[in-house]
Amino acid sequence: MPESSTATFSVRDKLVATTRGTLPITAGWVVTDADGSVVSSRVDLDLTRVDTGSAHRDRDLQKPSLLDGVGHPVISVHTGPTTPQVTQWTVPSTLSARGASCPLELHVSGTTTDQDHAQVHVTARLDRTGLGMRVPTFIIGRLVDIDVAALFERTGTSTGG
Repeated sequence: MPESSTATFSVRDKLVATTRGTLPITAGWVVTDADGSVVSSRVDLDLTRVDTGSAHRDRDLQKPSLLDGVGHPVISVHTGPTTPQVTQWTVPSTLSARGASCPLELHVSGTTTDQDHAQVHVTARLDRTGLGMRVPTFIIGRLVDIDVAALFERTGTSTGG
């Protein structure tokens, strides 16, 4: 997965503003069968390199009461089998962060592929309480919007099954 792949997020901050940030995608893969259906996939994000434009906020997000980047530096999203649709499809997945996991519904669109690449656009809305974060919503909003643009490179052939 090239560095051109990006993950961004936004969350309401103190009921007044929206905080935006980025997380580097450090790894990712998709396993498909012969028909192009997704067997499984995974994307890893580097929590230690979160960037919200505020060094103070970025350090706070590393604390155990928030995302616990010291104890759990990787956020992972895993999917199981799904069949791509023509324009957009919904993919059930699991997000793992801070030593906890919660369901996450991914919305995938804008897929373009050639012989060696597949580019996807993924959006989701995470309810952070599913990860056990107990910060009052007047400080950090409960819902986090996620937007990922990922470019996957073919590295081999899957036989599926």
